[in-house]
Amino acid sequence: MKVIVLGSGIIGTASAWFLNKSGHDVTVIDRQPGAAQETSFANGCQISVSHAEPWANPAAPMKVLKWLGKEDAPLLYRFRPEWLQWRWAINFLRECTPSRTAYNIRQIVAICEYSRQTLQALRAETGLDYDHLTRGILHFYTDKKEFEESLPAAKLMCDLGCQRDSISADEVVRIEPALASIRDKIVGGDFTASDESATSTSSPPGWPKKPKKPASSSSSIRRSRA
Repeated sequence: MKVIVLGSGIIGTASAWFLNKSGHDVTVIDRQPGAAQETSFANGCQISVSHAEPWANPAAPMKVLKWLGKEDAPLLYRFRPEWLQWRWAINFLRECTPSRTAYNIRQIVAICEYSRQTLQALRAETGLDYDHLTRGILHFYTDKKEFEESLPAAKLMCDLGCQRDSISADEVVRIEPALASIRDKIVGGDFTASDESATSTSSPPGWPKKPKKPASSSSSIRRSRA
């Protein structure tokens, strides 16, 4: 089958690779001169299974109220006289109950763990060369209430097989000595050794330097600029 993928960012490139590997003839089209030049360009690229809490959680409604009217809010909501927007808001609130949040976390952790394993297998198979670190990810808190609210989620992660360790401020500084100067402001943190971090724009942007060819030699990937 001939397949066209629009966009050569992380998702487009990965989709093209696996489609090609399955035997399809793939063409990737992008309006930029290089890959990963738009959404993927400034992506934080955390492979952080440990932070799989959904936006819809018990703490979200109050946070959204505080953020209303702020254009730089993490979750930006602009009121409009549109039924679809209000229906979305009602469904969002329904998912903020503790039971729904726990259920959704389980689903997110499962797909995130599968995604991480797929990425690791892809690296091993292709020799994909990009800037990545496998030293874990550390988060620290300067607000005691937020740290305490993170503890149940961290425990749930551990119960689901993702070892997200809640740690003291001293342990945070031991793992990252550069934080020693603000030790008095840190109340705690969490660290997950299995998490990774990376950049999506290694040279050349978004593409492996010397990728191996997919198993099927009868298919191909072509890249075109729109």
